[in-house]
Amino acid sequence: MEVSMTQKKIAILGAGAIGSTIGGFFAKNGVDCTLIDMWPENVQQVRSNGLRVTTMEDEFVSHPGILHISDVSTRGDSYDIVILSVKSYDTEWSTHFIKPYLNQGSYVICAQNSINDDRIAAILGWTRVIGAVVTYGAGIYEPGHVNYTSPRERSPLTLGELNGLITPRINEAVDLLNNVSGGGVKSTSNLWGERWSKLCVNSMANAIAGVTGLKSAELREVESSRHISIRIAAEVVQVALANGVDVQPISGVPPQMFVDAVSDESIMGEVEGILMSGAKEIGIGRPSLAQDLLKGRKIEVDYLNGYVSKKGSELGIPTPVNDAIRQLAHRVARKEIEPSVENLQLIK
Repeated sequence: MEVSMTQKKIAILGAGAIGSTIGGFFAKNGVDCTLIDMWPENVQQVRSNGLRVTTMEDEFVSHPGILHISDVSTRGDSYDIVILSVKSYDTEWSTHFIKPYLNQGSYVICAQNSINDDRIAAILGWTRVIGAVVTYGAGIYEPGHVNYTSPRERSPLTLGELNGLITPRINEAVDLLNNVSGGGVKSTSNLWGERWSKLCVNSMANAIAGVTGLKSAELREVESSRHISIRIAAEVVQVALANGVDVQPISGVPPQMFVDAVSDESIMGEVEGILMSGAKEIGIGRPSLAQDLLKGRKIEVDYLNGYVSKKGSELGIPTPVNDAIRQLAHRVARKEIEPSVENLQLIK
């Protein structure tokens, strides 16, 4: 017997910026869900006082259910839909952790940075995973309070099956996630092209923000960071194309333009113009890697620029700029150097 959406049990594993945003909007709009998190102070704050969500337009407090991860086994609950929003380096163990709490027809929506769908599918099976490309900005700097830094009219997510089919459950998941912000969630038959496009956006911004201390919009406004980001993008596109991926436009720029910009000044100027014109639209926050550095947390750079380097190495494609920014980000994380725009001069 098919279970209706109103009867389905929904869990969000990982209540950082991505998961808290989804959980906060779900609860506001009457979607019954349970956040599962590893941060004790966050769990206690949300449980006692609710989850505060500050957007660019307003602020609200909602009351999603929340469990500390250590309490899940004591409840005996199982879930029909799990939204996985942990850090990339926590992907495998988190997937193994939640597997016993899935029902026969359950599926997991991978809402993370990087490209982790195949790693999750290797544990759960390829038919139990849906990819969610996160296209909104958010930050969480204190327990129980998430800042949503994208305008309401921006589509927050793009969903796709790993095999490219538009299935009934994709439509179901789109309807569910349309409760986030102003809705407008999209479905795609080209998940991998969307994934690589988003990986490119993250690789252009996250590590550079951590290395320089610049905020999201400033990364496009400062010439040196803008130039490095374009060189990073060119390498990402070359690796993706060599892997047979139909890469979608990146921040409104056709992928090949980034490659051509590296050797053509006129195209470089055109790409710069597009990026600068969109600076105000990308939000007022900091990319997640920069947030992690501020909190003294482990960073995801090995799953962003490092992922590009790894895939490039497998195909014999050099990725010197991605290699260099990854190394610099680790140096900042180890406190060997302080964040500064001057650090970009270390990249040849």
